[in-house]
Amino acid sequence: MLRIRRSAVALALATGTLVGAAASAQAGEQGAQRAQGDYAGCQVGYVCMYQNEADWNAGRPSHRWYQYGAHNLNNQYGTKWVFNNQHSGAKARLCYGYNGANCTGLIINSYTVGVADITPINSIKLYP
Repeated sequence: MLRIRRSAVALALATGTLVGAAASAQAGEQGAQRAQGDYAGCQVGYVCMYQNEADWNAGRPSHRWYQYGAHNLNNQYGTKWVFNNQHSGAKARLCYGYNGANCTGLIINSYTVGVADITPINSIKLYP
């Protein structure tokens, strides 16, 4: 099921239907056991960002965050994959300002991957 969703997101990206928008796909559908461990190279409890779908598929995140709070992004442009491998309902949110300001972007729930144009995003905020 996850492979089908990945393919659907890749197709949507290729056809331009996600340009300037974001999509979510549930990454933990294989049951609670799989959802509670490392996935796609992202350790449990972390939020990870991938430069492209190939890095997501290969389990090679470019960024990893563990602590709650705001984390600034520098020199990040284009479509990125952001995976929230936190547990207990913790969330990650994309923010347009630095230091977690103007957090009106995509909310990524636990065990979910979000695909978004990160160009206007300057920070990511992790919270319970």
